[in-house]
Amino acid sequence: MKVRLGMITIGQAPRVDVVPEMAELLGPSVEIVERGALDSLTRSEIEALTPGPDDEILVTRLADGGSVFVGKRQISPRVQRKIEELESEGVAMSVLLCTGAFHGLRASRPLVEPDKILLGVLRGLSFKGRLGVLTPSARHVPQTEARWRSYGFDPMVVPLSPYAPAEGVASTGTTSPGGAQSGAVAAAARALKADGTGLVLLDCIGFRRQTRQELQAALGVPVIVANLLVARVVAELLGT
Repeated sequence: MKVRLGMITIGQAPRVDVVPEMAELLGPSVEIVERGALDSLTRSEIEALTPGPDDEILVTRLADGGSVFVGKRQISPRVQRKIEELESEGVAMSVLLCTGAFHGLRASRPLVEPDKILLGVLRGLSFKGRLGVLTPSARHVPQTEARWRSYGFDPMVVPLSPYAPAEGVASTGTTSPGGAQSGAVAAAARALKADGTGLVLLDCIGFRRQTRQELQAALGVPVIVANLLVARVVAELLGT
């Protein structure tokens, strides 16, 4: 009998860009049930969730392949409702598909929060050079830098969209098969290399294996893909 695993995106389900690669690592004995905080919302309803002046910025993928900026303050209650919904449907565990730091989420069954996994792994590593962090847009740079500094790191934060084929993140458009364009990845690699980066974190659930391969080839340092690391931890927790 398959184990039912809930996955909650802050955007719209299904996350056809990242969940299939995670499913490969989880194996055939796991049934993934996806839910999205923005499921069933119209474009105008989604636009009403735009980040306010003091709100933390999140970016996520919509069902049509486009991406959108939303505020964490308004998304958090929607994420909480999806956790409760999945638990009522009998999932054994829930996974949040976002690397942002959420506070106060409640669950009666195990809940996997990627931010905490990433932090734990990085605190268990020693490496030469600075921590390189790819964040999904220029708007994210200040808050991403502040977050990793608060954790005790000296990060070199570089913006790179995993969703839009062009530089930056658009509110509409389609996702290219490999995520960020190779040219943009090469530019990010040059910035990271110039600053003596010794390890790179792809700090958005939307980054994929191809971006890691391109960065490793250019930099020769370890690169962590958040969604794949989370999938490996979940596989261990489920015993698959």
